[in-house]
Amino acid sequence: MNKLPSILITGASGFVGSHLIEMMIENFTIYAIARRSIKESNISYHRNLHWIQCDITNKSRLNDAIDYIQSQGGIDYIFHLAAYYDFTYKYNSAYQNVNVDGTKNMLELASKLNIKRFIFASSIAACKFPKPGESVTEKSSPDAEYHYARSKKEGEELLLHYSRFFPCAVVRFAAVFSDWCEYAPLYKFLLRWLSKNFDSRIIAGKGISAIPYIHIKDLCNLFCKIIEKHKELPDYDVYNCSPNLSTSHNSIYELSTGYFFGKSKKPIYLPEFLALPALILNRCFNVFRISTSETFEKLWMINYIDKILDVDSSFTQKVLDWHPTPRYLISRRLLFILEKMKSHPGEWHLRNEAALKRIAKRANFIIYEKMAEQKDTILLLINKYILDEDPELRFNQYKQIPIVDFKGYSCAIYHLILATIRSSDRSLFLEYIDKITLRRLSEGFSPETLCETLKVFDEVIVKQLSGYKELAKYHQEIYDYVSLTFQIAEDEIEDLYDSFATSLSDEHIAKANMLDCSEIQRRIHQLSGVYQALPEEDMESEVYLINNLR
Repeated sequence: MNKLPSILITGASGFVGSHLIEMMIENFTIYAIARRSIKESNISYHRNLHWIQCDITNKSRLNDAIDYIQSQGGIDYIFHLAAYYDFTYKYNSAYQNVNVDGTKNMLELASKLNIKRFIFASSIAACKFPKPGESVTEKSSPDAEYHYARSKKEGEELLLHYSRFFPCAVVRFAAVFSDWCEYAPLYKFLLRWLSKNFDSRIIAGKGISAIPYIHIKDLCNLFCKIIEKHKELPDYDVYNCSPNLSTSHNSIYELSTGYFFGKSKKPIYLPEFLALPALILNRCFNVFRISTSETFEKLWMINYIDKILDVDSSFTQKVLDWHPTPRYLISRRLLFILEKMKSHPGEWHLRNEAALKRIAKRANFIIYEKMAEQKDTILLLINKYILDEDPELRFNQYKQIPIVDFKGYSCAIYHLILATIRSSDRSLFLEYIDKITLRRLSEGFSPETLCETLKVFDEVIVKQLSGYKELAKYHQEIYDYVSLTFQIAEDEIEDLYDSFATSLSDEHIAKANMLDCSEIQRRIHQLSGVYQALPEEDMESEVYLINNLR
C-alpha cells in the first residue's frame, strides 16, 4: 500500500482550513493543528485526519505536537493559515503573538521536518490601494499601514529568510467567500441592503469602492496547484489568489437587490464628507437604542471610500496554470449566497456571525495550559491529601491498593479533566466515570467515597488556579470547565449506584473487574489529542487506562 503524501495545516478549524481539509482528506494524510477541538470545529473524524489541539504561540506544546508528527513519519507540506484579524483597526497583542511569533515558531519547527514546501497565507489587503490605473501584483510590497498588514509583511519577510533552508511560497488572498458568504463585510452589506431599514439604500461615496473576491474552492484549487508543481517552483515566490478584476459596491448592490427583490433598487449615495457625521449619528442611535442594528462600518473605513483595489494575478495564473473559475466569480455566486440566505436563514446567519468573531486567546486554552504546566504540583497536593492527610478517614480504602495504582488512577482523572477542558466536551469524562465507578463498586468502594474523591480534585484544582494572576478574570470559566464537570460526574456516580449497585450479581461484579476501555482510549486520541501533544513521559495515565481497567 502506497503511503499518502502528508500535509500539516495550522488554523485548521478556521474557514479556509476546514475547507482545505474537506478538499484534501481523501488523498493526503492531514495533521490539523487548531485551538478548538474537532467537535467544536464541526469536522468529521476520518482515517486520514490527525487532529492536534495546540496553540502555535506555545512553543513547548508545539514542539510536543511536532514530535508526535515526526513519530508518525513526518510531513511533506505545511499550510500555515493560522492568523489573527479583526475589523476594529486597534492594536491587539495577537498580531505579534500569533501572526509574527507564531509564524516564526512554525518556520523553526519546519526546519526540523525536511518538508518539500512551506505555504504561508497572506493577504492582498496587506498592500496599499494602488493609484488609479495601476494594480497590485505579486511584486507589490505589503506596505499598508495598519496592524494586520504590518504583521503579514513581517511574516512574508520571515519566509524569505527561511527559504534559504527549505522552499517557501506566499499566497496573498483576495476577499475569500463561500456559497454561504462567510466574508464579514459582504455579509453586513447584504443584511443592510436587503432589509427594510431606513438606511437599506444608502451607499457611501459614489459606490465605486471595489475589492477583488475569490471563492473558497478556487483558493483550495490554487493550493493544490502549488503541491502539484512544487518541483518546478523557485525556493521563494509570491502568488496572488485573485481574479484580474475587482467588484464595486454598486455592482454588488445592483445584483443582490435584483436577485432578492426581482428588480434592482436605486441606491442613495452618501457624499464622503457626510460619512463621518452619519457614522457618529448612527452610533448615537445605538447608544440610545433608537436603531436596532449596529453598523458594521468603522471610522477607519471612511479613508477607503471610493478606493479601488485592482489586482493583476497574471503571473500566478501563468506559473501555476491556475485560473479563477468563471462560475465561482462573485457576480455569478451572489445568486447562490442569496438562495442560502432564503432557504436556510438560521444556518446562514450562524455561519456569518461566526466569521465576524476573532478570538485571540480562548479561555479554555488558558486554563488548560496552566493546568498542564502545573500538573505535577496539583497531583502531588491531591495525592498527599487523600493518602496522607485525610483527617476524617474518608479515603482509607485507597491506602489498601498499591501506591502506583492509585497514582495512575489520579493521573488518569487529571488527564481526562484536561481533555474535557481542551475539547469542551464532557462525554468522554462521563463515560470513563461510568466504567471506573462499576470497577470501584465491585472493589467495595462506596459511592460517597468516589464522590468525595472528585470533590478533592475540584477543590485543589480550583484553589491552585485561583492563585494565578493571569487567570483572575476567568473565575466563571474555571467553574464551568472544572467544578461543573466534577459536579455532573458526582451526580452520574450516584445515579449509576441507585440504578445498578443494589442489583449487581457476582457475574456483573466479575465483569466490572474486566472492563475494556480501549474504545474510550481511541476517543481520547481523536477528541482532544491530549496525548498526541504531551511528551512520552507524561503517558502514565494512558498506560493506566489501557492496562489497569481491562
